[in-house]
Amino acid sequence: MRRYGIRADIHYNTEENVIIAVFELPGVKRNDLRITMSMCPFTRVRQINIAGISRPVLPSQGHGVRERKYGQFMRTLAVPPETKPKDVQITLEDGVLTLKIPGGTPAEAEEPQELAIP
Repeated sequence: MRRYGIRADIHYNTEENVIIAVFELPGVKRNDLRITMSMCPFTRVRQINIAGISRPVLPSQGHGVRERKYGQFMRTLAVPPETKPKDVQITLEDGVLTLKIPGGTPAEAEEPQELAIP
């Protein structure tokens, strides 16, 4: 089954050292939403996975215009490596899911390095 991505705004607050991620989930109920934390086995990047299902509110019979997406959705968000599940603050209110994640220890900025194309 094909999954669609959910729209988000992601902001890093440098004063409070916190990442704030806001996701649009109109009509999604808590029971239809699953949030997990894992580490990608290939890149070793810690990530939060948001998955669930959005169900149609109106019947599919008859004629109409359907602009909203329905079905299974998924979104992955990379987080600092030291992030623990207990540190993530989660709220779901009025169809908006908000995650507040501690920013962790900032890394030293480094210049991008060019990769040669053989």
